[in-house]
Amino acid sequence: MKIVCNVFVSNRLLPSLAVSRSRKHVKSTLALCKHPKSEEYCIILFSGQNKNGTKYSLKGNVKQVLTKFAHEGKCTIQFNKPEHDLFIQSDVIQLKGFLHILKRALENKISQNELTYSSMAVTPVKQKDIAPTKLVIAKRSDYPIRGFPRTLEELHINDIQRCGIDRGIINLVNLRILDLSNNWIEFIPEDLSNLTNLKEFNISHNILARSTPKQWNWMGGNLSKSLLLLDVSYNELTYIPNQICKLHKLTTLNLNNNLIKTLPAGIGNLRNLKIFSASNNFLVVLPGSIKKLRLHSIDISNNNFEQCIPNGAGVFPKPLPVCTLKEYASRKVLGARLIYFSGNLPLTLVNYLDNAKYCVCGKACFEVYLRSSHNLLLGNIAESVSSSFGDMYVPIDCYFCSLKCSSLAYQNRSRHPIVR
Repeated sequence: MKIVCNVFVSNRLLPSLAVSRSRKHVKSTLALCKHPKSEEYCIILFSGQNKNGTKYSLKGNVKQVLTKFAHEGKCTIQFNKPEHDLFIQSDVIQLKGFLHILKRALENKISQNELTYSSMAVTPVKQKDIAPTKLVIAKRSDYPIRGFPRTLEELHINDIQRCGIDRGIINLVNLRILDLSNNWIEFIPEDLSNLTNLKEFNISHNILARSTPKQWNWMGGNLSKSLLLLDVSYNELTYIPNQICKLHKLTTLNLNNNLIKTLPAGIGNLRNLKIFSASNNFLVVLPGSIKKLRLHSIDISNNNFEQCIPNGAGVFPKPLPVCTLKEYASRKVLGARLIYFSGNLPLTLVNYLDNAKYCVCGKACFEVYLRSSHNLLLGNIAESVSSSFGDMYVPIDCYFCSLKCSSLAYQNRSRHPIVR
């Protein structure tokens, strides 16, 4: 039996620091075989640099087989002689089949029908037969009729007037980068949230403005833990849905060149966000929760920001009523960043959670809150600022979950008045 995979060979006799610096997986062929005239099994590793192959005996020579991440297509095989560790990355189904045969070989329970060829007959898979990990489609005629290779990690489909997302894309469990820019896509299917490894999603230059509020439910699910970059620029969007606050791992968000007038109140809940762009829109105010961000850069040039609001002192907030049990529970759910969707909660509760307001302290609030507006110095939240107005102050619309948060905000405003 042989599988096509990516393998990194680590020599345990070498210093760990040198190994970690040069660690690079190489496209390889891994073969499990048995000589017809012998009862011993072995593994042969072929690669482009090692076309003759390296033979590893199995009998009494396997130190350990680590399969904790086999469901992700990863495993490690450690040998005694030579003292090599094989770090293997492969298609999940192929890898599990290989590990099953390997286990039976180690237990000497393998049948003759399962493994009949000799080690002398094993040859590496040709380069042209290796399933690709990257695919670029720039013409409609290049679109695969029989589906996409399951090994794809990077997929670019650009400028082919594509109107929707193929079901086959949803099944690419290894996909890390998905670029669907310059098409005619109107909405994203909710099942996209099932992808566990997707880190970059570019859906710019499409027509997502035609999406209904319910067609943004793809934001969340597994993407809450994996997605790092999202580009929805040039989509004629008039708003950004509240579901974007579920993408907790986002580091880069591009909203440029849309028709956006307001941003979700909880956008400051994206604690990992480092690069934020929302230029060429119709923003008049930023949400107060944005004060929680610590950005490398922010670009909000060419918007319609209102005049800065004068700071006032001596204004005291009114008392707040007691929260309902529903609101207390909802605050806890969002505070713990629990993943929720229509499959594990009633739809009414999902909508209730999605429409939460967010205090400047980062906590959620729903029906019990205070609200006021004041000014924010952008230099306090970003190292690099791009704006089309002289000073770097912008108005922010703040929600407060408690009297304490409101009082602190008023104290800060009185301590740092704006000098104009």
